[in-house]
Amino acid sequence: MMLFLKLINSSFKRNLKVYVPYLISMTILVAINYIFKAVEINRSLKDLPSATVTKALMQTGSTFIILVTLAFMIYVNRFLWQQRQQEMGLYSMLGMTRHNLQVLTVIEKCYLLVISLFLGTLFGIIFDRLAFLGFAHLLQIDHLSQPWIEWGAVINTIVIIGGFFLILMVIDLIKLFQLNPNELWHPQQTKIARHGKFFTFAGLLGVAVLAYAYYLTIAVKPRISALTTFMTAVFLVVIGTYLIFIAGSIIVLKLLQKNKGYYYRPRHFIAVSGMLQRMEQNGASLATICLLCSSVLVILFTSLTMYAGINDTVNSYAPRDLTIITSQKLTAQQESTINSVAKKHHAQLNKPVTFTTSAPQYGYWENNRFINQGNLENMTNQTTNTVITMSTATYNQITDKHVKLAANKALIYSPAKEHRGALQIGTQKYQATPIYDFHYYFNPSHAIYSPIFIITNMLPANTTTINFTGINYHLNGSKKAHLNFENDLQAQLHLPNQVYSSRTNLRSQLTSLYGGIVFLGILISFALGITTTVVIYFKQITEGYEDQYRFKTMQQVGLSEKETTKSIHSQVLMVFMLPVVGAIINLCFAIPAIRQILIQFNFYNVRLMIIIAVSITFILLCLYFAIYGLTTRMYRKIVEQG
Repeated sequence: MMLFLKLINSSFKRNLKVYVPYLISMTILVAINYIFKAVEINRSLKDLPSATVTKALMQTGSTFIILVTLAFMIYVNRFLWQQRQQEMGLYSMLGMTRHNLQVLTVIEKCYLLVISLFLGTLFGIIFDRLAFLGFAHLLQIDHLSQPWIEWGAVINTIVIIGGFFLILMVIDLIKLFQLNPNELWHPQQTKIARHGKFFTFAGLLGVAVLAYAYYLTIAVKPRISALTTFMTAVFLVVIGTYLIFIAGSIIVLKLLQKNKGYYYRPRHFIAVSGMLQRMEQNGASLATICLLCSSVLVILFTSLTMYAGINDTVNSYAPRDLTIITSQKLTAQQESTINSVAKKHHAQLNKPVTFTTSAPQYGYWENNRFINQGNLENMTNQTTNTVITMSTATYNQITDKHVKLAANKALIYSPAKEHRGALQIGTQKYQATPIYDFHYYFNPSHAIYSPIFIITNMLPANTTTINFTGINYHLNGSKKAHLNFENDLQAQLHLPNQVYSSRTNLRSQLTSLYGGIVFLGILISFALGITTTVVIYFKQITEGYEDQYRFKTMQQVGLSEKETTKSIHSQVLMVFMLPVVGAIINLCFAIPAIRQILIQFNFYNVRLMIIIAVSITFILLCLYFAIYGLTTRMYRKIVEQG
């Protein structure tokens, strides 16, 4: 046993450049697994208004991180096997039996398991409180409590990570059983790839699949099917990205090779042949890096945009502190109830704002014609908007303006998409002028379809109407006091959520929901970032060993050391840039689809979306080039050793 321990310790010391990054990454992933599980089982979350949704989000995040951890461990285990294959062959040649090698593998895996679990759980416990404080800050809640150690989370993490190591151990033992000593001593050499017609078809298919995925993201409408369409596009982007990086890039380089006038120039010959070799060997890894970076960008962009847009969403659902939308005006009894409940909670009410509009009509646009489908019961998969008509008299009353319109003229407020000129709403035809500011914009029934307001001289004949009552109030007290007043008022009026909206309550619910999504997004992005870093690091190590031979070959054919270094480093940089460029392109095409989905949550702030997209892209580029700089040092050391 002591011999095995000495051999493992010796191997660890010789391969620190591999094991140290691996253990650091595993420590962080184990810590994130612990944090997710600790937050999920926290008892104080049960008191939140959105407790069920928050717990579901944490369960989703925990499941996703578990899958990321498993994928990471399988990827790195494959790399470690390739690194140690020759070493195991040497032990075999020195007299160790297959059984001895299996025992050595089991002990090595136990070593890695114990170190990963100990450090990961330790850092998880330390940073769990910090993460929980951040979570409480996002939710804007100060009464959450977190014990120092969540033993349920500790046990869960040990079982899951231990199970994963057991799976990897079995995989390695099976590989050892199937290999003979000669194969261990002489690892398989990279085979020369032969690309037939199927390979060409795969490359063209990748371009077609990716183009169709991008078309779907651009063509998405704010319908009930928007999320399904977007997820279909995401699935196609994954397939298309792998096909393009593995096959498409090689097809392009092969075409350049066939162009003799271009290819047989010294500079182009070296660049094309070198890139061809790199893409053949690293296409799948580059596609994985591209998709990981894309995931980080899309997850952060979506979660941060939703959280930053809470005020916009609240204002659209509740333009006043208290908003009541009913088919009839409030009765004297209801007005009396409002006053008595306000008095009970020491709330000072401002003068109510009341007005009448048409009931929302559901439908969709065909060019400049709105196809009216009627009420909510008649909606279909084509439904995108609701139209609400308001008279100029009402508009002037609530905005203190003096608008006069001809019989065929109309003003239109459409925050999701601008409409102007000749419009037809049902059977009514108008010359519409857009307005860009309307403080009484509201969304009846909190529907997912974006409302459009049409201001005309008079409401169309036989129009069903609804009544808007908006009340602002002042109340000295905590957020809880505001919530108690708003909830008590709703209970006393016996009004459902579809007709009664209160700002503090709505903001509290959205903050809990979106804050949980941001917390989820940050931790998942961090885990994906760690995974991306390690994939890049091990790719650079692999390239370093391969470029040792390339340096010698290029110098043997007459290139100077300076020319060789310049050529290879330019190729490495180009290969390194491809994934992040692909990720940025994926984000650019994802934004239109995400915007259409967010429109259903009454979020229309395009400027805010652009600011967030540019910010996270800039941060990713900075981190990406920092990773490139750090991993390139290791690459140069390996190459120079050759």
